[in-house]
Amino acid sequence: MAWANIESQLTVPTVPSVRFALATEKNDAAIRQLLRENPTRGRISLSFEHEPDYFRSTQMPGTASQTIVGFLHGKLIGVGRCTFRQCHLNGQVRRVGYLSELRLAASVQGRFDILRRGYQFFRELHRADPADFYFTSIAADNERSLRFLERNLPGMPAYKFAADFVTLVIPVARRRHRQKTGLTSAGLKFMAGNDARLTQLVSFLNLQAVQNQLAAFWTGDDLLALKDFGLALPDFQLILDGNDSIVAGAALWDQRSFKQNVVRDYAAKISMVRPLINLSAKLLGTVHLPSVGSTLNIGFISPLSANDLQSALALIESLLSQAAGRGLEFLTLGLAENDARLTAVRRQFHAREYKTRLYQVMWDKSEAAVLDDRPFLPEVAFL
Repeated sequence: MAWANIESQLTVPTVPSVRFALATEKNDAAIRQLLRENPTRGRISLSFEHEPDYFRSTQMPGTASQTIVGFLHGKLIGVGRCTFRQCHLNGQVRRVGYLSELRLAASVQGRFDILRRGYQFFRELHRADPADFYFTSIAADNERSLRFLERNLPGMPAYKFAADFVTLVIPVARRRHRQKTGLTSAGLKFMAGNDARLTQLVSFLNLQAVQNQLAAFWTGDDLLALKDFGLALPDFQLILDGNDSIVAGAALWDQRSFKQNVVRDYAAKISMVRPLINLSAKLLGTVHLPSVGSTLNIGFISPLSANDLQSALALIESLLSQAAGRGLEFLTLGLAENDARLTAVRRQFHAREYKTRLYQVMWDKSEAAVLDDRPFLPEVAFL
């Protein structure tokens, strides 16, 4: 796609000094500062950071990323990102774009003209070669953003609600490996992923993924290349049946080397009761609330694929045991609100929940996709 002249073709008549461009390595430090200083707001305000190199996360195998930056009087005041990946939609593999990391500096908060022109710049970038489907995820308690985006204002893309999504934050402490014995006695066995199982693993992951919307499409080359991003084949825990076939598989993915979640603030009511919550966490082994400024020692259960609920729960237990040895305090798992497994996972694990809403993003309402009733399962490690 020819992008070189797009920037000069776009103008912002209401704000002549605003300039939009595709980010380059020279913008790295300014982008990381903007992400640190402008967290997502909610009951728990978090900044999603990429230290020490923002562009490291844009190079993940199986994805292609574009980061758009906006400048006012030569200073970076906005950033947004679109990550493309092959995903399953209605049982077919499609090119999907995920819109994320939309941040405006505090000095221009509320400037609809800047936000609108940023979206228009993005639309021009993709006019010649659009993805088959775009989506985004917004915190369910970020009411201000939800109200704004759902108004479908002129010059803005349309947002069509897709699903309620729940990210479970499961504490690693006090977890014990309770499920292995029962599964082994039932003729099943655990083993770590390895090169000999690669083809079988990829086939199983895609067989499971096709049953969901927005689940990632996997290839052997991508899985092998992810070793440089904290996900190696031995990080997968597999369950095999008596025929040596994979019936369940899940990975423990530690991304702290290039992606961090930092607590920046708590809502007033949560701040008041935080000492009591943390006291209870020590006694019950539930999730504590870290101090402001703390980087969460968090890993991902991603992907989680299983033929049955018992195997899925056993895999989570196994990965929690592994996480303890890596210095991780929490594991996250994302499931749609209507996923049949969510109730059982909630019941077995003392997890806190981060609720979001998934939206299809459309430049024209005629682009609205008609999706069947498969549950949504985007990989939280890619969001």
